[in-house]
Amino acid sequence: MSAISSVKQSRPVRTAAGYRSRFQTWKRARPFWGGLLLTLSGLVIGIIPMDLAMKFALIPTEFAFVGLIFAIFVVLCGLFALAKPPLAEFFGAAGMLISIISIFGALGGFVVGTVLGILGGSLCIAWVGPDEQASETTEQSADTTAAETTD
Repeated sequence: MSAISSVKQSRPVRTAAGYRSRFQTWKRARPFWGGLLLTLSGLVIGIIPMDLAMKFALIPTEFAFVGLIFAIFVVLCGLFALAKPPLAEFFGAAGMLISIISIFGALGGFVVGTVLGILGGSLCIAWVGPDEQASETTEQSADTTAAETTD
């Protein structure tokens, strides 16, 4: 018997299915698509004016700087919505507002960033957590059974 075969593994081997199920569990507990779209919106809002300022000098550097500030705030709103799901409504509304205002400072990422920000912010606002969803279904089932017994 060799020394290699007698050594036990100290940690279990994780499979891709295990990682996938852990990611699915994490994703269900937060406004994933809303936060992702807000983050993507911030990247688009930041990249386009900086690209235009560097290549063609079409916009003054002050506007590019303001656009970069808007982009950072929208990215942060998206990341904070993912990190703190109870505050997703606030960060979704703030991200949506900043992405709309970015039209003036960053051309809104040629409106693509603004549209993505509006979609992501509205998804964050409309997101219902798993705890709230479970309580709503029990309330609906209680209302349904109460309505059936009165009929």
